Amino acid sequence: MGRAKIPEHQKLAKALEALHTINGSDQGVIKGKQLKQADRETLLRTGFLKEFFKGWYFLSDPMADPGDTTPFFAHYFEFLSRYLSERFDENYCLSAEQSLLLHAQINVVPAQITVIVDCNVNQKVDLYENYSLFIYSIKNPIPADLKQTVSGVQCYSAAAALVLLSPKHYQTQSHEIQIVMNKIADPLAIARLVDHNQQGVARLIGAYRQVGRVDFADAILKQLTDLGYLIREIDKPFDQPLVVPLTEVRNALYSRIKLLFELFREDVLAAKPEIPLLSLAETEYLASIEAIKVDDAYHSLSIERYRVTPDLIQKIADGDWNPQSEQDKQQRDAMAAKGYLEAFNLVKLAANQAYLKQKTGAELFIEQHQRWFAQLFMPSVEAGLLKRQDLIGYRRHLVYLSGSKHIPPHFEHILDGLDALKECLLAEPDAFVKAVMVHFLLGYIHPFMDGNGRTARFAMNVMLAEGHYPWTIIPVSSRAPYMQALEKASVEKNIKPFAQFISDAIKVGFDKGLY
Repeated sequence: MGRAKIPEHQKLAKALEALHTINGSDQGVIKGKQLKQADRETLLRTGFLKEFFKGWYFLSDPMADPGDTTPFFAHYFEFLSRYLSERFDENYCLSAEQSLLLHAQINVVPAQITVIVDCNVNQKVDLYENYSLFIYSIKNPIPADLKQTVSGVQCYSAAAALVLLSPKHYQTQSHEIQIVMNKIADPLAIARLVDHNQQGVARLIGAYRQVGRVDFADAILKQLTDLGYLIREIDKPFDQPLVVPLTEVRNALYSRIKLLFELFREDVLAAKPEIPLLSLAETEYLASIEAIKVDDAYHSLSIERYRVTPDLIQKIADGDWNPQSEQDKQQRDAMAAKGYLEAFNLVKLAANQAYLKQKTGAELFIEQHQRWFAQLFMPSVEAGLLKRQDLIGYRRHLVYLSGSKHIPPHFEHILDGLDALKECLLAEPDAFVKAVMVHFLLGYIHPFMDGNGRTARFAMNVMLAEGHYPWTIIPVSSRAPYMQALEKASVEKNIKPFAQFISDAIKVGFDKGLY
């Protein structure tokens, strides 16, 4: 008699057990040799693994949409770190341009990454979904003092990347260069690299002078001329006017948020809706918001993939939901709805303050955004699914956005990003600009473990209230264009579709005549 065939579900259980053994240290990248061939084939067939390229794999979600590339982006730099170090030890470095992008916190994985090695290898490595590595060799090893590890990968230090860039990058990557320049506090960090690329140093002296850091430029030049170097400073290497002067030494995310706000401002203003502004009395204004509370909750939660219904929301709003019921305690969607309604009540009061000009939308956002977030998840705390301390402050781990090429910044930089956002909002006079930009940039920074989209829509409506615009709902039926517009702003630096989307949503709310 032949050997009995093992049922498919038992094969999968065995393969998942093997994967769990490997993945005990939270590895998201698996080398083929770590799994037996049968287990690897089962995991690939069922969607628990996908292939970077033959021999290297990443964990995936078999329940995700077929085209969702989130797991690839989430595990990309872990793969890059392991693959390059296993193959080349410490004898590699990302190119100056790629290093610049990492230091500038460009959190989008480029279609091709260039890697320099000091051995005889010139090769293109094709990866998942048309991404690739281009590896090329150089004659001499890269000195260790020029390298730095970022995101687990060896790249040039910030100063070295700037010095080694070619002149063309001052046109094609001008914003990123300015952001990285702004990170460097010590002019000697640039001066020490003069023997590696004197022209690069001369170009940077001119660049620092052009952005307004004249003392910094003079300090580099004085140090080198005192030592006998003949430096011919390159005048105005940037051929475009600066978007915003970055004269204060700050973290890259702080500078990026400042730059994005100013870069996008005119495009947002151009999309400003032309509608009559509200002139309701306070009681009428509050009643108008209360009247759409259930509708707002349904759409905002549904956008986040919660399976809620207006009936469920109304049941909770009417006090008919029983938090002591075991069934209800375990109902994630019900807790999300309850938290949303309680947070909505806080935001409604903040919107009223903004509408009455008691405080600006920016001041209310700064004071209250953490309260809004915490209230969203208090039912989960009460049900024992979250700890109260989980709601303190901001996220303390990396996050990845489903279906997006944008990877939110490292949690260590969140406060820098929020500082810049708060300063921009306080300085901005136009309520529509504040509404669009707080929504976009709060999602870009992604400060919370969850609830960023809901908090961003709350903040948007508080800013709109200051300008006497109607409370605006983003309908779940428009989820796809909404997400696509956010993606264009994050990845392509194009805010126009998102600004127009919000403008159109405001007009729809006004045209419904609820005000």
